[in-house]
Formats: sequence, C-alpha cells, structure tokens
Amino acid sequence: MQVKDYFTEIQNLLQKSALIENVNIEYDVKSKNIGIVQGTLEIIDGSTLQFMELINTKGGKITRPRYRFHLMDTNDKVIFRYDNAPHHPEFPTHPHHKHVKGENVPKQSKEVGLKDVLSEIEGTIRK
Repeated sequence: MQVKDYFTEIQNLLQKSALIENVNIEYDVKSKNIGIVQGTLEIIDGSTLQFMELINTKGGKITRPRYRFHLMDTNDKVIFRYDNAPHHPEFPTHPHHKHVKGENVPKQSKEVGLKDVLSEIEGTIRK
C-alpha cells in the first residue's frame, strides 16, 4: 500500500460516515510511502475532532510515527485525546496513550488511526 491508497481510504471513510457534518482536511504526500493527513471534523453531536497522522506505509504496513486525535465538546473542552508524544515511559505501550476528560492521569493505549477514533466516537454517540 502506498500513502495515496491510505488517503483514498480516508476520503471514502469520511464520505460514507453519517457521523460527520463537516470536513476540513488536508493531505500532504511526501513520498510514495510517507504522508500527512490533518484536519478538523465536525461531528453530528456538536463535538469537534482535530487530528494529524504522519503515515508511513513502507513494507505494506501502516505505521504512524506521529499522531494526535483531539476530541472536544461544544464548549471546546477536551473529551479525549490520543497521541504518541514521547512521555509516560512507564507505560508498556509507550509512547501511545490517551488523555480522558476528568482524569488527571493518562491511560495506556495502542497506536490508533482515524478509523479507530471515529468508531469510538460513534460508539459513544449511540449510547
């Protein structure tokens, strides 16, 4: 898979999603295997997802050397944030972690992508 293929998957995901009201997204192809996708998605419940993924598709596997997914409520308060900033070395999942509203300590997390985060948001909205 090349980075352009991943970007096409993202475009298709966003077009098919009933979860999203508005999309403001940029795609930046650095090479056939490296690219950045970033933007803001307005969700049907009024929340907003700001995100960035640095994608590497070398070897046919998608990895994210850098990413952040920042979901905010209608008052611009954090609901959750996934990122891989290199802090919390005590986590076995280092550098992957998740910040959650109302919790002072981040949680361990696996590496996530936009599809994972949108699935989580959809599950939260349907509750």
